[in-house]
Amino acid sequence: MITIRSSWSRAAAVLLLVFALVIAVLLAAAWAILPVDDIGLTLNGETFSLADLHGTSAVLFFVAAVAAVIFALVAAMVALAVGLCFGALGLAIGLVATIASLTLVAAPFALVAWLVWRALRPRPAPAITGS
Repeated sequence: MITIRSSWSRAAAVLLLVFALVIAVLLAAAWAILPVDDIGLTLNGETFSLADLHGTSAVLFFVAAVAAVIFALVAAMVALAVGLCFGALGLAIGLVATIASLTLVAAPFALVAWLVWRALRPRPAPAITGS
């Protein structure tokens, strides 16, 4: 029997794998098409060029770039979900406050209407009991 938890986690894993493959293909295409000779990174006064990457350092850089893009996408999705949840919570609190204030305003009118209804309603005739 497949539980909901395992199917959701399996779907999330497959979606993450598809994201990784698409991002890897896009990064590989960008690396092959764009001029990487002019792109460099300076760390502690030493400059590294993307054109100088070969072998394992190129693979490591490529994997790190794919992981960074996936992390950024997941962080953006989580931020969007959290923002939507807080927005919905704010709307719900505002709706409850509005209903509560309208209830306080309408309560005296409802009480008067109920009292008028009780005064004007037809009363049933008293039952006559024979003895």
